[in-house]
Amino acid sequence: MTSIAAKNVPEGQRSLAFNLVYRALDRTLTDEGVEPVHNNIREALVETFNVTLRS
Repeated sequence: MTSIAAKNVPEGQRSLAFNLVYRALDRTLTDEGVEPVHNNIREALVETFNVTLRS
């Protein structure tokens, strides 16, 4: 069975989604503080697993 979202995924590829939660016990996080960490995770996924990321 093919889902509606899978119609735009090329054959031989899979679509995955992840939900990340960023937390700090000692402070309130800001977008400016989290963005570099998030970008490092995205870059590691591309380099390690050769993934194609959607924007």
